[in-house]
Amino acid sequence: MSVAAASAGWTLVALAALAAPMALGNYGLHLLVLVCMYVALSSSWNILTLAGQLTLGHAGFFGVGAYTSALLALRLGVPFWAGMGAGALAAAVLAGVIGLVCLRLRGVYLAIATLSLVEALKIVVLNVPDVTEGSIGITLSPVFAGARRPAYHVMLAVAALPVLATVWIRRSKLHVVLGAIREDEGAAQMAGINTTAYKVFAFALSAAFAGLAGGFYPHYITYIVPDTAFSIGLSIEAQIMPILGGLYTVTGPVVGAVVLTLAGEYLRTRFGAANLLVYGVVMVVAILCLPGGLVGLAQRWRAPLRTRRARPPQEGVADVR
Repeated sequence: MSVAAASAGWTLVALAALAAPMALGNYGLHLLVLVCMYVALSSSWNILTLAGQLTLGHAGFFGVGAYTSALLALRLGVPFWAGMGAGALAAAVLAGVIGLVCLRLRGVYLAIATLSLVEALKIVVLNVPDVTEGSIGITLSPVFAGARRPAYHVMLAVAALPVLATVWIRRSKLHVVLGAIREDEGAAQMAGINTTAYKVFAFALSAAFAGLAGGFYPHYITYIVPDTAFSIGLSIEAQIMPILGGLYTVTGPVVGAVVLTLAGEYLRTRFGAANLLVYGVVMVVAILCLPGGLVGLAQRWRAPLRTRRARPPQEGVADVR
C-alpha cells in the first residue's frame, strides 16, 4: 500500500473515531473506551516485538501505571492528568531497570522472567496494605462523573500515541536497527550496534504507553484491585491481539484489538466465561493458519488483484482481435 493510500485510510479511520460518539449511546461508548484501551496495550506491546522481544509482563506496567495514578490521587490529591503522566513515567523507569537484566534473556526464558515480574508486583501491592489498601483495593472519586464521551476522547488520544510511535519507528532508521536485532542479534552486535541500549529503549517506550493506559483505567472505573491491575489475562490479551492482527505492522494491533474486544464482549454477554476459551482457540488458529495475521491475509488477497491489473495483454489475445 502506498504512503498516500495509507494516510488517506488512517485519516478516514480517525474521522470515524471522532464522529462515533454522535451515533452511540453509553454502552456503545463504553465498548469504544475498552477498544481504545486494548489498542493502546496491543500497539505498545507490538513496539517491543519490532526488536524481536516477546514478553508476558505487559500487565505489570499497566498495573504500575494504574496504582501510581490512583495512589497519587488518593494520598496527595494529584490531578488526573498528572497522575496518568506519572504512571507512564513510573512504568518506563521500571522497564528500563528491569530491562537491563531481563533483556539479556531470550525466548521462553524472557517470557517466564517477565511473567514472574507481574506476580511479584502483585505480591508487593498485596503486602503493603497501609499504602495500597491491599486486596481491598483503592476507590476513587469519579473524574468523568458517568460522562462517557470525554472519557472516550481521552482514551482515544492515549490509544493514538503508540500507533503514531509505531509509524515514527517504521519511517525512521530505528526500524532498520530494531529489524537487524530481531533477525540476528549476534550479527547486529558484530556490526557495532549497541543491542542492549536499543532493546531497553524499546522496552521502556512500550511500558510507558501501557502505564499511560493503566493511569487512565482506575479513574474511569473509579476503583482498582491487584487482581485486575496485574492480571495475567491482560498480558495474554495484549499479546494475542497483535498476533491475530499482524505482528510488526501499524494496522495489525489495531485490527486485532477491535476484533477481539468486540467479539469477547459479545461472547461474555452471551456465554459468560466462554470468551476465555475463544481467546485460546484464536491464538492457536492464528499461529497455525495466519502467520501474517489478518493484515497479512488481506495483503495476500490484494496481491493477485494487483498482479492481474498490472499484467500486459497476452500476444494470443491480440492476434485473435
